[in-house]
Amino acid sequence: MATIRPGAFIAHLLAACAALFVSSTAPAAPPSVADFAADTDFSFPTLSPDGTKVAYVTRINDQRVLVYVDLVKRQRTGLMSASVDSFDLSYCRFKGDDRLLCGFRGTQFSRGQPYPVSRLVSVDVTGKDKPRVLVQNGAKGGSQFQDNILDWKKDDPTHVLIELTDGDPFPSVHSLDITTGLMTVVQRPRHPIVSWTTDRAGVVRFGFGYDSNKSLYITRDDADSGWRTLAKWKWGDGDFDVIGFGPTPGTLLVSASHNGRDAIFEMDLTEKSDRQLLFSNLDVDVTQPMYWPGDHRIIGFSYETDRVKHKFFDSEAEAVYTAIDRALPDAENEVVSASRDGKKLLVASHADVRPSNYYVLDTNNWNLVRVGSANPALAGATLSPMKFVKIKAPDGTVLPGYVTLPAGSTGKNLPTIVYPHGGPHARDSWGYDPMVQFMASRGYAVIQVNFRGSIGYGYDWYEAGLHNWGTVMVDDITAATKWAIAEGIADPANTSIVGWSFGGYAALMSAVREPDLYRCAVSIAGVADLRSQAREVQRFYGGRQRSEYTYGDDVSEMRAGSPLRAAEKIKVPVLLVHGDNDIQVNVDQSKRMARALKGADKKVELVVIEDGDHSLSRFEFRQTLLTKLDAFLGVNAKVGGETRGAAN
Repeated sequence: MATIRPGAFIAHLLAACAALFVSSTAPAAPPSVADFAADTDFSFPTLSPDGTKVAYVTRINDQRVLVYVDLVKRQRTGLMSASVDSFDLSYCRFKGDDRLLCGFRGTQFSRGQPYPVSRLVSVDVTGKDKPRVLVQNGAKGGSQFQDNILDWKKDDPTHVLIELTDGDPFPSVHSLDITTGLMTVVQRPRHPIVSWTTDRAGVVRFGFGYDSNKSLYITRDDADSGWRTLAKWKWGDGDFDVIGFGPTPGTLLVSASHNGRDAIFEMDLTEKSDRQLLFSNLDVDVTQPMYWPGDHRIIGFSYETDRVKHKFFDSEAEAVYTAIDRALPDAENEVVSASRDGKKLLVASHADVRPSNYYVLDTNNWNLVRVGSANPALAGATLSPMKFVKIKAPDGTVLPGYVTLPAGSTGKNLPTIVYPHGGPHARDSWGYDPMVQFMASRGYAVIQVNFRGSIGYGYDWYEAGLHNWGTVMVDDITAATKWAIAEGIADPANTSIVGWSFGGYAALMSAVREPDLYRCAVSIAGVADLRSQAREVQRFYGGRQRSEYTYGDDVSEMRAGSPLRAAEKIKVPVLLVHGDNDIQVNVDQSKRMARALKGADKKVELVVIEDGDHSLSRFEFRQTLLTKLDAFLGVNAKVGGETRGAAN
């Protein structure tokens, strides 16, 4: 396995800190492409244990840089670059008042095929010690993933528990000294366990694994006890999913079906059949835990109807959230980091018309101070509210969705973009979405739908997205399009479809299935050939099972559901955008689709973004995407009858 030398890696990380620090100013309306692309201007924030410092990633002179702010001295200091080669910073967290641990995720290649890797970097914010890669030169230096911290050991200033692999998919757990890089084995690899979990005392007490035949949960009573099987079943046929250890010793919090929806149960580890229902909702799944950042205890659960709602089990945490919601109304608020004593909290707050703002809350006096914004370039912009809607499919099924209208519009007979989400096992939610707001700012109504196959609406809804990708999910997207036309929102002569990942696939397949419904189609990092995508998934451990679970094993069905095999049916112009370092969907998917469309004498434009990942996560990647999208829509889906050029 290829590696990057720690010295070279750190040299690149530090290089960007020579940049001058400049203050952002609010843009004049309407926002430009660059304004919308700047959605990483305050990311991965973390509060120091003493509550006096905030570290985060920002963009300075078009470079992503990790900085920290001394809240007492009101000084900002650059620490290192947040991007180097194919690696991007993926999280940071204080381990001690002056030291950060930061994970970097990137891409390397084996026999021409990309695969994901990660590194763990220790950063001294005082500058006395240079940043260092902690694992690469150690006994587990060949591990593909090196940043999976299982337990931060909040009462130990120099150690964390970290999960590592060495040439196989079965990880061991080590106690890592963050000052020296020395490691001690805490838990050896155990077939077929692929992930470990610690309890609230930091003891490794739960493992999950699978092989070609079965899935397995194992547990133990304490660090000195032997492991025992908690549950096992045929791969994919699980009765419950483990969320984490509960507040009561010897209990797990698990999700399991209740009245057709996922609900939260407490399970006694000594007797797995003894499950007590804690919380459920009749309409939607309840699965998402809420953690208190100070000690990572579970304080409650989130669930989504038209918007995110919370069910708290911790009265103190609930009181804090209630106070924050009063201070920051009509927003979704989350405590993302906390001081050691829990008196100072870092709060993230976003709304449909506003990117995330970040605040430090001092609970001693309930003073709330804003410390940053995910996109200050949009601070003065007028953005468009999202409206929750219910869409009736031809079979009577009610599909939840959202409509975003361009600011100042009548809401009728508008140029419209249908924007199906990725996944497909994901969902659209109320809140700020840069792609939605960008398209709305260009004069388009945007339609989103949680088609069958989306998460959050029970297993039957979810299961509809397995196999046969090009049928029920695409049918639901078509239903949403025709609903918007019937409601008078969408101009039937100027409705287009844009999607990312599975959404890109859905855009292409919709153009195949409904060749006269859309004005043009855009696929961003989209799948074009299901069979080759299934083979790509099979490269990784457990890939065959995941592939068959997701796509099925019927070759004829996969061919029938592949836009690549039906390029001649597409009538409208197509834009394909793809990063060439995409691990989730190989860039060859878009390249082959472009060749097929050209071979069928169709109008197609292919944009390959050098070094781009699946999410096109860097500013320059997003700027290229939005510039191309703006120009393509301006020509092929004109607003007001005029051809628009891209505004940069």
